Amino acid sequence: MKRPLEASAEGRGRVVGITDGVFAIALTLIVLEIRVPAHEGIHSEYDLLAAIAALAPRFLTYALSFLTLTIFWFGQQAQHGLIAKSDRRLATLNLCFLAFIALLPFSTDFLADFLEFRTAVLVYWLNLLMLGITLFASWRYAETNGFLAEGVDDETRHTVYLRIVKAQILWAVGAALCLLNPLLSVAFILVVQLVYAATPSATWVRRMIG
Repeated sequence: MKRPLEASAEGRGRVVGITDGVFAIALTLIVLEIRVPAHEGIHSEYDLLAAIAALAPRFLTYALSFLTLTIFWFGQQAQHGLIAKSDRRLATLNLCFLAFIALLPFSTDFLADFLEFRTAVLVYWLNLLMLGITLFASWRYAETNGFLAEGVDDETRHTVYLRIVKAQILWAVGAALCLLNPLLSVAFILVVQLVYAATPSATWVRRMIG
């Protein structure tokens, strides 16, 4: 009989299962914040177009967070592919990561409502920062405790670290731009997300994002 803290492949499987569930829920919740304009306030085509235009901040933050969730889902799936087993401590680190994934719909809604405020950008960035920290900690714990799959070489280990750190640096730069203009900050972060999601083949871009 396995002890609660003993590492096992079954434990890893349970972590993968709950991860997919939380991501699916988060992806659903962020789109629910885009609401159809109230029919009572629409009396003409112009009113309808104006109501749609008013939803622009929400579509912007939806795209931002959809890309964020996509990037982190791929990132954690890549880690799960390199990790052979999990124990309770590693599962707890993964649950902490998922807690911040679950928080993303809130920070997205907050940013959409206060897009012109620096505080809203910083709250969103802090969400990204905590996602990076918990993902980094999970990988560090798995590596240190010998939970990685056979055949994972030093270059792969280094690449995982580097990709997390470089993404966080780019997002920190984006957050710092809110000191100039919050919309500029959001635009920069969105471009970064698009680059990570598209994974372009250009060598200089690959070096920049890890």
